[in-house]
Amino acid sequence: MTKLRRECYDAGPNDLEALPRDTALFLIRDSVARRKELIFGRLHDGRGHHCAIGAFWADNPKAILTSALIDEVAAVNDSLPSTACAHDRWKKVNEWLRFKIKALTAANTVAKK
Repeated sequence: MTKLRRECYDAGPNDLEALPRDTALFLIRDSVARRKELIFGRLHDGRGHHCAIGAFWADNPKAILTSALIDEVAAVNDSLPSTACAHDRWKKVNEWLRFKIKALTAANTVAKK
């Protein structure tokens, strides 16, 4: 169970598997890139706005993520105070996602050598 997004729930015992971390990060990045602002503290605000994970699930409603990844992304999403503007939050999350993906691709390049 995730600590930062209480709206999330466990997938259950149906042998459902979460997306691999690298795949999930790419998909979250794509979902965040489609928006220009992110909300604080919850998945959706009921007016069409989302946090980073909420944006991902708006685009991929049947996808499953690990609770560790949800909490990691939510922590970055909420690292700016709730008073920060939604566009600044989007810039922070977008920058972090690009950094994480760059680190993943660099690690894969080194591992292939």
